[in-house]
Amino acid sequence: MAKKKPVKVGENKSSTTREIPLACADELAAVEFMEKRRWGDCPACPHCGSSAFYKMTDRATGERNARFLWRCRDCKKQYTVRIGTIFEDSRIPLRHWCFAFWAACASKKGVSAKQIQRQTGLSYKSALFMMHRIRFTMADGPNPGKLGGTVEVDETYMGGKPRYRGPNTPRGGATPRPIVMAIVQRGGAVRPKVIPTITADNLLPEIMRHVDPTARVITDENRCYTDVRMVVSGGHEHVKHSAREYVRKGTDIHTNTVEGFFGNLKRGIYGTFHAVSRKHLQAYLDEFAFRYSTRALEDG
Repeated sequence: MAKKKPVKVGENKSSTTREIPLACADELAAVEFMEKRRWGDCPACPHCGSSAFYKMTDRATGERNARFLWRCRDCKKQYTVRIGTIFEDSRIPLRHWCFAFWAACASKKGVSAKQIQRQTGLSYKSALFMMHRIRFTMADGPNPGKLGGTVEVDETYMGGKPRYRGPNTPRGGATPRPIVMAIVQRGGAVRPKVIPTITADNLLPEIMRHVDPTARVITDENRCYTDVRMVVSGGHEHVKHSAREYVRKGTDIHTNTVEGFFGNLKRGIYGTFHAVSRKHLQAYLDEFAFRYSTRALEDG
């Protein structure tokens, strides 16, 4: 049998993967990296859309302007790669943004703002600001269309035990845990959502919003899913967890895919972020959904 040719380190890397380490270390490289990703070879004016431009340089040295400015020949306005993006009202160097984007996309269970703070030297407030902006960009996901084929739906509780507020707290008055539902297409994308309670009124509208009417939906035996068969034509199957049925024998009927997403989500929340407030939980769900939906892509 012929020996396989050894693969050299970096041989299969894309241009993005090769360029981004330098972009994380040098501000000029970071600016040019972002300009290339946004405009290619033609920096279009974000004010009027014109492609007539010139690069502003220092008269004494001939090097690029300290603010990396461009000037439009038509509307005469100045602009940078930051205009019209999440970087626009931030003074954080772009090399730190490059590093934060890279870390957020490449780390399977996410990266905390404290970790970004330690590795960039920024303040915690600035690091948290960056990470929230990055989560905002991940909110729509790479596949905005509806989920089809075989789709699994389930819900879970997030966080630890309900918090006890003291001896004077009325019975049942402990802080309830947030509830997350997720809709997963096998081999495809995921749509997670924070819901107030596990009821048909909260679950069915999300299924109708994200699932193609021709899809087949698989859930557990929760009665809230009884009317799913009325909103999809591909059929509704369920497994009976109360009877220790997790995969129906001889079939592909199970909810292991969506439970696998929940497992990765919880390991990330508990192990990387440790605690997430109810206010920002949806943003973290969007981040995990983005990584899950792009899991087949390499980092570049």
